[in-house]
Amino acid sequence: MEKYKLIAMSGSLRKKSFNTALLHSIIELAQDDFDIEVVSIELPLFNDDLIDPDEPEVVAALKQAVREADGLLIVTPEYNHSIPGVLKNAIDWLSLEPGTPLRDKPVMIAGASPGILGTARCQIHLRQVFATNRANVLPGNEIFITHCKEKIDDSGLHDERSINQINKTLLEYRKWIEFWKRNAKK
Repeated sequence: MEKYKLIAMSGSLRKKSFNTALLHSIIELAQDDFDIEVVSIELPLFNDDLIDPDEPEVVAALKQAVREADGLLIVTPEYNHSIPGVLKNAIDWLSLEPGTPLRDKPVMIAGASPGILGTARCQIHLRQVFATNRANVLPGNEIFITHCKEKIDDSGLHDERSINQINKTLLEYRKWIEFWKRNAKK
């Protein structure tokens, strides 16, 4: 069975981020089906004046990595009921160019929060942003890890119910990538 290449991003820059820990737990669960490269989203602030040919090297490298990947995995916290600024900045760099690498890219979203809603509001906003770029976000199958302080520690995610949901979602995501590989316009 073919292993698909994913580019993964954490929407948090915090060293002890629950979302970065969740991302690494997902990578561990997905290792049989996916080769996953985690990329940094510590980029300069988006500036339309710097789009091709003057864009920073780190931005060009990110665009190329996403362009070459079979899919994109986003794991993010929710800030003020929305997308963290650093993640939105990365998406802006990826989206505002002719031939965006996000177009037709299968995307899976997950997030962890200490609250009761997980990252539901943020994920709604992310879906809207990705729809603008014609990325193909996995429908349904949302991964909202609620009360993350009780479920994620230094060793990663340890909540069986959440792990089972992630495993189910990873299977659906694999099928989603396969669907778009068969049906995307070349």
